[in-house]
Amino acid sequence: MPFIVLELFEHPAHGTVAFAFSTPRRLAQVLGDAQPWVAASLGPLAENVAEQGVPVLLDPAVTPGEPHWRPRDVAAYAREVRR
Repeated sequence: MPFIVLELFEHPAHGTVAFAFSTPRRLAQVLGDAQPWVAASLGPLAENVAEQGVPVLLDPAVTPGEPHWRPRDVAAYAREVRR
C-alpha cells in the first residue's frame, strides 16, 4: 500500500512546520530540482499536521542555499523505502 512521508522543517518564527507549494516549479525554485513531491489538497494536509500542532506554510520564502535534496539522495531514499 502506498504511503506519503511528510518532511518537516524548522522555521525561525513558526517552529516546526510543513511546507506546501502551489506548483512543482515553485518547489524546485525554493528547495532545488530534485525534491520528491506529491500532489495533494492543502486542506487534508493542514488538518493532518494540525493534529500534531504543526502549521503548513504555503509557498514559503526560504533563505537561499544548497538544494535540500539531490538526485543521489532521492535514489538512496527510494532504495531504503523498497526494503
